[in-house]
Amino acid sequence: MPRPKLHSDDEILTIAQQVLVAKGPAAFTLTDVAEAVGVSRAAIIQRFENKATLHRKVMERSTQEVRDYFAGLAIVEGVGALREMLSDLIGGLGSGEGFAGYLLLEWSDVHDDELNRLARERNRLVREAIEMRLPASETRKVQASLIQAVIQGATMQWLIEQDGPLNAFVLMQTERLIESLFPEG
Repeated sequence: MPRPKLHSDDEILTIAQQVLVAKGPAAFTLTDVAEAVGVSRAAIIQRFENKATLHRKVMERSTQEVRDYFAGLAIVEGVGALREMLSDLIGGLGSGEGFAGYLLLEWSDVHDDELNRLARERNRLVREAIEMRLPASETRKVQASLIQAVIQGATMQWLIEQDGPLNAFVLMQTERLIESLFPEG
């Protein structure tokens, strides 16, 4: 009879994501994850096969969380609704503590086809969520793309300058763009 699982796959994936962010995709090991979870390396291998599969499963779960997040939001068009959604979304970035580790995850998204597919989907979901809340116009797609670009660019800018908390910095930069796009709203 197999031994009962003391930790769910979801719990292991949560801890694996923390290890991935802390150590980076190249440096983390299955042993690191096993130690953080409190199980044997063999238990991790039995459930996730290898390091690449565990990494992919972490990113698949992350992508599903993004899908679920946007699926659960009401779609209300208008600058106010856009600001509310962006405030919540950007607020989730946190203060930036340990955020540089996410940059290493993005690096692996560029070099692995499956991780890249998941990253493109997350980007598309964010852009579409922004677009759906923008006031109707012929330039709606362009505006959504620019807002997303400012969010991503401000994140990179903050990594270099680290001016205050990450979420506050990115929100301020994003708000500047929204004010210039919609001075009346």
